[in-house]
Amino acid sequence: MYFCSSCLAVVSQPAYLVFSSLRQRVTAMLMVLVAAISYGAITPIVKMASLRDIPISWLTIAQYPLPITFFLVMTGIVSRRHRLTLEKPGLILFIGLAAAVTGLTYYRSIALLSPGFAILLLFQFAWQAPLLEWVFYGKKPSRFQWLGIAIILGGTLLAVPLGPHRWSVVGILWGVLAGLGYALTLVWSSRFSATDTPWPRAFVSTTLGGLIVVTVYHVWSLANPPHRVWVWGALVGLFSQAIPLWLIYRNAPQLGGGSTAIVAAAELPVAIILSRILVGQHTFMVQWLGIFLILGGILLGSLSKPPANFD
Repeated sequence: MYFCSSCLAVVSQPAYLVFSSLRQRVTAMLMVLVAAISYGAITPIVKMASLRDIPISWLTIAQYPLPITFFLVMTGIVSRRHRLTLEKPGLILFIGLAAAVTGLTYYRSIALLSPGFAILLLFQFAWQAPLLEWVFYGKKPSRFQWLGIAIILGGTLLAVPLGPHRWSVVGILWGVLAGLGYALTLVWSSRFSATDTPWPRAFVSTTLGGLIVVTVYHVWSLANPPHRVWVWGALVGLFSQAIPLWLIYRNAPQLGGGSTAIVAAAELPVAIILSRILVGQHTFMVQWLGIFLILGGILLGSLSKPPANFD
């Protein structure tokens, strides 16, 4: 009887470990999906703010005080219970730089290109992130990931209402840099320990990003903003920084940069759906087809390893 119990324990332990690992991965994917949903809410919020004559420059600046304060408070609370160390400070600075570059270049691309074309350029991060992870860290994307990326890009072409183009070489360059900055943010965010608390690096990277934005926009030379800009800025900061950064910093290490980018592509369908609900933007049937393709590509690309019979 003792022998049989021991055999059962030996046999069942690997299955338990596999189930535990799978559960952690699925949980991490769901959390990154929530982050993507949060990011997707930014587009209609910014549209509503611009319709109320909120300057984009001040809106970009005003999004930082809330998340910086939130991350600082949470860092202080956690530090009372645990001794905190800032893991890989150089990499954290690069993440803050990449995040700031994404915001600055994306808004500038929107100013020079049609919004649909700017979004299309930003969404090149779906293939840039897995490629960068392969080049920098030797993590080659699986066949399912490559197929998922192809489906996501195809769905993006259908889901984004391009409309008449305003061609601008500089605008295209800004859009490509925005996608590259976002891809680097996702890849570098995955290079930390999954057990390391994300609060200190979220505070440092967000503060650095805010300082870069303030410097680029020369806030000291701007006209005084209307008081309501801080309300809209806090709303943008909640959905663009506070919620998604914590979720991505916490869960990206468990997925890797490539898988994180694939799941994060859910941002586009969310942006389209919320724009339809909140702003009344018309959505064509072909866009819904693109949305379903993107969701299917995310589901397919989330499989880290293809089954043995996949040729």
